[in-house]
Amino acid sequence: MGYHYYYRANKLRIRRDPYKRYIRLEREFGEDYLPENINRKILEHEIERPQRPVFYKTSKCKYYSRKNEYKKKYKPKGIIALYYYYRYLLKLYPKYNEKHKLTPEMRAEVKKMDMYSEIIRFTCKYKIETIEDGKAIKELKQDKLNKTLNERNRLYYKRYNLKLDEEKDEVTKEIMEVSDRITSLRKEIKTCEKIEKESIEVKEKIKEFARQNEKKKLIL
Repeated sequence: MGYHYYYRANKLRIRRDPYKRYIRLEREFGEDYLPENINRKILEHEIERPQRPVFYKTSKCKYYSRKNEYKKKYKPKGIIALYYYYRYLLKLYPKYNEKHKLTPEMRAEVKKMDMYSEIIRFTCKYKIETIEDGKAIKELKQDKLNKTLNERNRLYYKRYNLKLDEEKDEVTKEIMEVSDRITSLRKEIKTCEKIEKESIEVKEKIKEFARQNEKKKLIL
């Protein structure tokens, strides 16, 4: 199905093309998606799964049915048929389920909407009211990122000097947790940069909109 998985230290990560970033299943969907719980669900499903009924294709006047169960296909007549046909003409019963694909322009607008939603959630979380507030949050996050990067480097050095595989695995778990924190901090810093950039662009758009309104008033 186009998925790639990465399993290490009893942690399962997956991604799907064309995305490059792996996500950890239990972190995104809860402890039910730990590897041992997934195995347990699969085994329980295999034990409790009932035997599927046998289906086969009958003659044209019949439809797919269970074995030894023949039923004629119902065909509406008279006023009922007329009513159904009228609903079909009104496209209340379309002949086929239409699937609408997003155009590149629509996908770009959806991406922009997601970006604005992320910015709004971030500004509400940290109560950012001015560009200076955003810069201050960015500096705090950058300091925290630098400390977290140093922490991960120390863990890399610690794992390099260990000899037992069990001890290395424990340190690897710590490295993966720290790496997740680093990814989150970098995302927040990037959001701060977006807030600063978008705030400047929005101010310019508002000024341009005001100038256009003034021109319309002069013409009228």
